[in-house]
Amino acid sequence: MSTVVTPSELLAQEDLAYLHQKGYQYTVSQPDGLVHLVIKEYILPSAYTPNRVELLLRLPPNFPMARPDMFWTFPHVRRAATGGYPQACETFDVTYQDRQWQRWSRHFDGKLWRPGVDNLKTYLGAIKWELQKGL
Repeated sequence: MSTVVTPSELLAQEDLAYLHQKGYQYTVSQPDGLVHLVIKEYILPSAYTPNRVELLLRLPPNFPMARPDMFWTFPHVRRAATGGYPQACETFDVTYQDRQWQRWSRHFDGKLWRPGVDNLKTYLGAIKWELQKGL
């Protein structure tokens, strides 16, 4: 028998407030010890195709005290100009919701993550910055 868990049991109130403020549609679950946050209709910069994806964040259960690592998209994303995969995005290693997600191997330096200060807003800001590079 599975237990129903609400988003407020998995994410901090400030993170939920930020998602609400941005108008994101999202789901939150914890199928394997990690908190899975899926942001629907996430808009990518014009350097990529498609321009809207689902963005998967797999957060450690003690986030934001522990830093996150990498992110995933569905459907798979390619560079608009060349049709090739973005840098370090050739792997499809996570199956979630019966789909293979494209891994964006982006590692956020532990020296840059400030436990107790950084949160979902700063993590999504770092992802946006990575995507804007167009690599």
